[in-house]
Amino acid sequence: MLVASPKQPEISIEVEFDNANPAAAGLVRFDQAGVCEIRQQLEANAPAGYSFHFNIALLNASARAALVPVKIVWAEPEFDYCRDYMYIGYDAGKTWRMLSISASHAVTALKVVVPPGRHLLCCTPKFDVGDYLALLERFAGAPPFERIDIGRSAEGRPLACLRCGNPAGRRVAVTTRAHGYETAGAYCMAGWFEFAAEHGSVGSAALDRLNVHFFPMINPDAVAHGNCCLAPTGVNFGRELAVRAEADAGARTLADFICGLRPAYYLDMHNNTGPHLSDAFRSDDAGLAEQFRARAPDRSRDQKFWNVNHVAPPAGYLPRLCRERFGTVPILTEFPWYTRLPADMREHGRQFFETLLPLLAGANGTKP
Repeated sequence: MLVASPKQPEISIEVEFDNANPAAAGLVRFDQAGVCEIRQQLEANAPAGYSFHFNIALLNASARAALVPVKIVWAEPEFDYCRDYMYIGYDAGKTWRMLSISASHAVTALKVVVPPGRHLLCCTPKFDVGDYLALLERFAGAPPFERIDIGRSAEGRPLACLRCGNPAGRRVAVTTRAHGYETAGAYCMAGWFEFAAEHGSVGSAALDRLNVHFFPMINPDAVAHGNCCLAPTGVNFGRELAVRAEADAGARTLADFICGLRPAYYLDMHNNTGPHLSDAFRSDDAGLAEQFRARAPDRSRDQKFWNVNHVAPPAGYLPRLCRERFGTVPILTEFPWYTRLPADMREHGRQFFETLLPLLAGANGTKP
């Protein structure tokens, strides 16, 4: 659906596509001065503080660049640092740039230079269901990976993982995209997949000892709907898979499969917004946390440092349930987008997994 500018007819705003937010054309309007006002859309019963996701397309049908004033009205009045920057994905997201903006509470106002073509304006660089399916297709069967289809989401989208390592090795579950807007985890995984496929990580000391199941998107329905946090069924895949899985067929499928693995380790990857200076690594295994602290890759050139904590996951989280049932060691990470582009997150993911996997395998003399 396109909403055209009456002042600049060659300029249109596109919504109502996979992962768009807002997803309704009625939330976009141009005033007489040509300013495009876009109202962010939140899913029903969204938790307080989850007013992050935003993803629209800017279309310029002319042969010249145009200057488009944009006013984003956020769904929550409370200020969040994500409103001080936005990402532009040129040519439908082929290349990305970050814009630094000075927002005022519930409003982000900016002027966007729109080249000819279709370009994205996002709170976090998009990684949608199409990107997820392309990632699975790219690496399925490419050493060291195999694709495992475990079922369908509540709305029928594929739920799958990429497995690598020794089938008899120590089992590791790695999940991301529990929340629709948290795209950095998928980019991190993609970066390590690319590295592993290119450098023949099959046969490495770590993968000789590990059986790793990577889930690049566990909540595709939320992603498709442009939701920030909840699946369309209302289930929070980050916090409620252990207690509300019966309310969502996809959640039940995921919980059953992961519990069936009886993983030795469960890494749950999340992201956050704003100018946070730390990458968080949390586990209630103090020894693992300290080993990671000593070996964590240097991210100072991203203006980040590592915040390593010994904490247990809250009740309701699937990693907590696995801990209680199987003795699983839970790990939670949070990687902020601020100052980073997708290429930076791919590189961060490569370094992160190349550091973590040997620790989980007990390689290089370590003893998790």
